[in-house]
Amino acid sequence: MASIQSLGIGSGLLTSELLEQLVEAERAPAVARLDSDQAIAEARLEALGEVKSALSTLNSSIRGLTSLSAFNASQVTSSNSEALSATASSVAESGSYSVQVGQLAQQHSIVSQSYESTSEAIGVGTLTFRFGTTDIDGSDVYQGFTVNEDAQSRAITIDSSNNTLAGIRDAINDADFGVQATIVDDGSGYRLLMTSEQGGAENSLEITASGAAALSVFDFNQSSQSMEQTQAAQDAEFTVNGLNISRDNNLVAGVIPGVTLNLKAATAGPVTLSISKDPGELVEKVQGVVDNYNALKTMADVLTAFDPDAGDNGQGSVLSGDRALRTAMNSVNNALRSFSLGNTYGSLAEVGVTTNQFNDYLMEFDAAEFRAAFADDPQAVTALFATTGQPSDDDISFITSSTATQPGSYDVEVTRMATAGRYEGISVDSLASGNITIDDSNNQFNILVNGVEVDISLTEGDYATADLLAEEVQRQINSHSDLRSSANSVTVSYNASESRMEMTSNRYGKESVIRMISIDSAAAATLGLVEEGQGPYQGLFNSALATTTGNSSDPLNAAMTVDSDTQFSVSINGVDSGLLTLPGDAGTPVTYNTADELITAVESLLDGAFAGEGIDLTVGYEYDADSGTAGLTISTGSAGDEIVFGDVNLAAATRLGFVDGNAEPVTSIRGLNVAGTINGLQAEGNGQVLTASDGITPATSGYYLNAPFGDLSTSTSGDEFRLRVDGTLSGTISLGVIADTDPDNVADLLTNAINNDPALLAAGAAVAVTYDADSGGFRFTSQSRGEASQVSVASLSGNAGTVFGLVTGSGAQSASGTKASGDADPASGIRLRITDGAVGSRGTIDFFRGLASQTTELIDSMFASDGLMTGRTDSLNLELERIAEKRVELAERLAATESRLQASFFANEIIISNFNSTMDFLEAQLPMLEALASGREQS
Repeated sequence: MASIQSLGIGSGLLTSELLEQLVEAERAPAVARLDSDQAIAEARLEALGEVKSALSTLNSSIRGLTSLSAFNASQVTSSNSEALSATASSVAESGSYSVQVGQLAQQHSIVSQSYESTSEAIGVGTLTFRFGTTDIDGSDVYQGFTVNEDAQSRAITIDSSNNTLAGIRDAINDADFGVQATIVDDGSGYRLLMTSEQGGAENSLEITASGAAALSVFDFNQSSQSMEQTQAAQDAEFTVNGLNISRDNNLVAGVIPGVTLNLKAATAGPVTLSISKDPGELVEKVQGVVDNYNALKTMADVLTAFDPDAGDNGQGSVLSGDRALRTAMNSVNNALRSFSLGNTYGSLAEVGVTTNQFNDYLMEFDAAEFRAAFADDPQAVTALFATTGQPSDDDISFITSSTATQPGSYDVEVTRMATAGRYEGISVDSLASGNITIDDSNNQFNILVNGVEVDISLTEGDYATADLLAEEVQRQINSHSDLRSSANSVTVSYNASESRMEMTSNRYGKESVIRMISIDSAAAATLGLVEEGQGPYQGLFNSALATTTGNSSDPLNAAMTVDSDTQFSVSINGVDSGLLTLPGDAGTPVTYNTADELITAVESLLDGAFAGEGIDLTVGYEYDADSGTAGLTISTGSAGDEIVFGDVNLAAATRLGFVDGNAEPVTSIRGLNVAGTINGLQAEGNGQVLTASDGITPATSGYYLNAPFGDLSTSTSGDEFRLRVDGTLSGTISLGVIADTDPDNVADLLTNAINNDPALLAAGAAVAVTYDADSGGFRFTSQSRGEASQVSVASLSGNAGTVFGLVTGSGAQSASGTKASGDADPASGIRLRITDGAVGSRGTIDFFRGLASQTTELIDSMFASDGLMTGRTDSLNLELERIAEKRVELAERLAATESRLQASFFANEIIISNFNSTMDFLEAQLPMLEALASGREQS
């Protein structure tokens, strides 16, 4: 507009100033209205920001009352705090105790000889550390060492990269296994000081060096004490109310429930400890909540106030009538003032937090009343504020819940305890003899521990006992960096009664598994650790082989007559025996009165078949007292040999219990998840954790069911099938020749054969086979539940399909498992850890959703992306965006108006100019016309 300096072509009537005035007359009220709308929106947005900040501050203070740790404070006073102090948790009972300290626990320290430099090369090899009790007499003579079986030993490799004093120090410290290494300068040189991080007499150090002779300067064992003891390991000894107690640490927990003692010095007499609940910090937290609520309430009152005397119609504040703020305050008030049933204290008012209606409904806090309530029932006060579960069983702990969990008391039943993965080695007689040599021919294997596969090399040398060798196996497995970084480990022990190595995983549940991946024959023969498919052959147990006493030398329950119809073949590492007949080709029946007579005959037959092959077979006998049945085992001198039976006929199956295939013993036993119910519904187990069902209709198991079975008496050793259970493919399943064709008994045989399959055992998968009378077929039901619970037939061989009524794939009447469904169960989301105890009813879990927890969840929801406060903020920001858009639209509209007026002014000016020109022309012609007119008159 200002660029138009003059509109006049000739009239001078329509000016630029007039145009600006016309446009401004339209612009001013619109801009004023937008400015007012923007100012109001910005003021509301700023005020809402202050409310959100106050809400957030309140939420933070309330959140401090949702954690159980906020309620766990207890106060302990000591009559001699310089010698003894203590801390206590909420489970500690109030009371007074008399404690007298006799001596403090000490860590074991030993030191090396002196070196001129920390970088001086020493030697390469291995330093093996063990923890235990060192016996050194009063004359400082080393008498012996007793291993602490509960402490992990460790081997440290010293090579060219770390064979200096500083390198050895760093290697020990980096291994982080309970020994602290430090280099000290004693004035004559540098010495390596090693200290056990754990005190106590059973945690002293034994160090054995192997490799270069120079490394033996670090020996500290019964054979060699090159290092010098500077401080003996020692237990703490003290009394509590006259009871003598010893511990390996000066921080002692568990002697007084919920109390940790800090022993500082020996005392000449008793020290009195007084324990009482200390809600001091908790009182401060509650006061903080009250103060922050009042600040929020005062702010909300100011921002929503209305002054009826201001102006003609009264004056509101910036957020007067704001729905979001009104809803937020009502919701917070309702949450904080709600009443909780099923607890000693049901509201804040009962523990001293009240509302004063005469002071703008602000909160007030009576700390004395709160302290009294807390002293009377701390658990009830905890449940009033925090979300917590209180199990009635001491071996069950509450972990967490979900937003769907409802307050209440829920029954807990455990139907199966969680187990850890185990590995049971093969019996090796030489392990019991001791003096076991490990060299480069038998020191390596590859093992899988909880999904982590590692290569292991044992330290070469002679091991006096199998226990020492088991310790070395454990040490090398647990020292592997991949297992340490993944927090996986094993406990290895020697089972003397079975002459075998056994391993147990540190984890529980289905993911807990130990399995040999590969091991050569020499290592397998020495250690009894074998891959799947290797090891002795275990025949089926039956009553025909049983004796009255269970001893193989005693008479069989019924003498067994064997003729030439008893046939089978055996393959050892691919060497085939050919078809064998018991008692021999002549076919003359032989009666065996004892199991030993039968064992001798079978062993003689096998020895003859493999004569000249260098294979020495042994027939063994095992008796199951629970079932009153017995079975034969076939083994060789090497646990790693693969023994496979074939051509087993009916007589060999029913009399001797032989079946086609490996029939190797199960070595890898996968761990099991805990199983049970919460609130009567099947819960989900994961390791030791049991999670309540999220639907009132529990999850179901998948099953396979096809068609009626055929003639079971026609079964042969070639009738085989493979199942896929919960995604895991089994090995070949065969019952051989079925002697007892009763369908219920056959179902039991199928269950045992399937569930002893190594692949399914390793995966923790199992089925229950039952005879389904309605369909006439066998139902294979998975022992898991949920959508992943499925059973199908992967393959069929021989006449297995006809005999058992099977087809590949899913059977005609099969069904997959289903997940829990329906409305959420009130206990949904409760997670419990079951650490010990027996199966059966385990009491109840009382769940409380405290007022503090409910309020924080409420305020958190307000700040969520779709929450109340977020939505209101977004609405105001959107309103500011619309105002900005309106400003742009106004500017565009006024520009168009200005252009339109300017064009109209120009058009009008042209018309006026034309009129002026006409007027000027007429004015110019008038004199002439007058002259002409005047001339005519004169003439």
